[in-house]
Amino acid sequence: MSVAAVMRRLIPAPIKSCIKRLLPGEQAPAPSITEGWEQYAASYAGDGRKQLGDEWSVPDVVGADTTAADFVTYLDQKVFAPFIGSCDTLLEIGSGGGRFTQILKPKCRRLIATDTAASMLKLLRRRFAGETGIEYLLLDGKGFASIQAGTVDVVFTYDVFVHIQHWDFYNYLTEIRRVLKPGGKAVVHHANTFSELGWQVFQSQMPESLNRPKLPYTFTVMTPELATAFAVRAGLKVERCITDVVRRDCITLLSAPA
Repeated sequence: MSVAAVMRRLIPAPIKSCIKRLLPGEQAPAPSITEGWEQYAASYAGDGRKQLGDEWSVPDVVGADTTAADFVTYLDQKVFAPFIGSCDTLLEIGSGGGRFTQILKPKCRRLIATDTAASMLKLLRRRFAGETGIEYLLLDGKGFASIQAGTVDVVFTYDVFVHIQHWDFYNYLTEIRRVLKPGGKAVVHHANTFSELGWQVFQSQMPESLNRPKLPYTFTVMTPELATAFAVRAGLKVERCITDVVRRDCITLLSAPA
C-alpha cells in the first residue's frame, strides 16, 4: 500500500465528514481548521489502550526509523531533549491528546498546554488529572494574548503547523517571538512539501482540495526555505532545519535574540 493510501486511511471519520459540507451545491460554510479538529476530539472514545493522537505515530508514513510505540521517545532523544534541555516555563501549541505533553512535562517547572479545540483540552485534563505544574489554555486561533511578552523559555509545537495556513503560520511565529524570553527556544514541526514523502501527501490530497476551501486535515504547502523566511521576518533566528529524522516533514529549531 502506498504512503498516500495509508495517509487517507489515517484520517479520522469526523474529519472526513467535513468534506460533505464542501460538495458542489452545498450552501453550508466550510469548517475552519479549529472546527474540524473539535469534531475529531469530541467524537473520540478512549479504549484504554491508546490516547487520542497516537494514530498519527506511523513511522512508515512519516519516514522515521523507529517503531510506532517508540516514535515519541525517538523524536525526543534525537531532537527535542538535546535542544530543549530543561527550563522554567514551556508553552505547547496544539497539545491535542497529550502525545508530546507527556515528554515535555519533565523538562519544565511550568507547562502551558494550549489548543483551539475545547474538547481537546477536556481530554488533556482527563489524561493529566491530579498532576501539578500544568496549565490549560483555550486559544482563539489568533495567538496567545493572555500570555505576557518575554515570559516563556521554550515554545513547542508538533503536528499543528502542517495544517494551518500561511497567514496563521507567520502570525504564530510573531507570537512565539513576542512571548519568548531573550535567548528562548522554539521547536516548530511543519510540512516539507518537496521531500519524497511530502510530495506524495501533496498529490494524494490534491483531488479533494481543488476549487475548495482548505480542509482541516490537509497539509499546507511548506518548505524549510519558506519556514526560514517567515521565521526571520518574525524576528527569530533559525538554528537548524532538520529533515532527516522525520523525512516527510521538517522540524525547525528557532531562538529569540539574546
